[in-house]
Amino acid sequence: MADHLEEWHPGSFTKNFGWGKDGNGLIELHRAIRVGFAGDREDVLRDVFRARLEAKGINFYVPANFFLFNYISEQDSYIAFDELVFQAIEFQHSLDFDRLGLFSFNLSLVGTWKGARSYQRRPALWSNRYIVERLAYYHAWDTNKVDADDIQTFLQGDSRYHAATSRKLSTNLNYLYQIGGLPAMVADQVERWWMNAAFLAADRLSRLKVSRRLTVPSVNEALDEFDFLLLTGGRNVEKTYAIRRLIEMYVAVGGAERFEKSASAIELGISNDPRPYGLIDKKLPRAPKSLPPGVVNTMDWLDASYEHVDQDELDEFDVDVFVREASLRALAQIRANDIRPTMSSEELMQIMRD
Repeated sequence: MADHLEEWHPGSFTKNFGWGKDGNGLIELHRAIRVGFAGDREDVLRDVFRARLEAKGINFYVPANFFLFNYISEQDSYIAFDELVFQAIEFQHSLDFDRLGLFSFNLSLVGTWKGARSYQRRPALWSNRYIVERLAYYHAWDTNKVDADDIQTFLQGDSRYHAATSRKLSTNLNYLYQIGGLPAMVADQVERWWMNAAFLAADRLSRLKVSRRLTVPSVNEALDEFDFLLLTGGRNVEKTYAIRRLIEMYVAVGGAERFEKSASAIELGISNDPRPYGLIDKKLPRAPKSLPPGVVNTMDWLDASYEHVDQDELDEFDVDVFVREASLRALAQIRANDIRPTMSSEELMQIMRD
């Protein structure tokens, strides 16, 4: 089960990360990830990540302990290259990154490292539960009601919160919600950040063995258990359809191992373009899902259901243009095949009246 009843400890979140100027969103988190991974597209030792950040005067604890995923292998602590890191390394800072970063914080699944306390594996459960229990159910997704006072009221009234004070945490969290774009996070439409968030959640739940198998039912069950849809604005028809399609894609491209598959494809020369590419769901072309190079799946459902775009097209993607051009191609194909109606408009109207 998800750890809803576990004690909440603010930890180092009350320290100043130095988010930068207002209007820059989570650009400092984006920078911290780039500095810490130094362009590497693989997991990095936690000590190496820390040394790189501290050499640049960047607070290590907030990004490493609250946003990224940690694990221990052969007595060494690592930080994983997952969807959040992929988006930071391969793409410039954007509003989509801000939303994804805030989601990562609210998901609050950061693994463990040598010396970590048990509650640190879910370091921001207080934010996770504020979104699910207060914003969703009590405020009915009205983000205008979210402020430091409301957050403090929620924390002070909950026996799970263990700290001497709640004010500093409340003001810091409210500021993070503002610069991360909380209102956009709980919107109804499927957007690019939301698709990336589904992959990020699946990555972490797979690494934690919550999703024990790389199958659609297993991944879907894990996302449900950890409130993915509730953390991103709730369920509707569009999101219900999209999440199923995204999980199918996630499984098809290798799940959390897609980055290793990509590195192998590039090394073996299978991929002739080392840049990320995108897949656009033709049935819901709201936004493309970016993927690492070399993990194109040739299954019939993928080729038939998605359109492949290279990174240049990915960067310039406009859903209105895509839909218009797809419609024109379909009309041209109809004309080329000399497909004509078999009844007149008067006959069609008569059928409808009958």
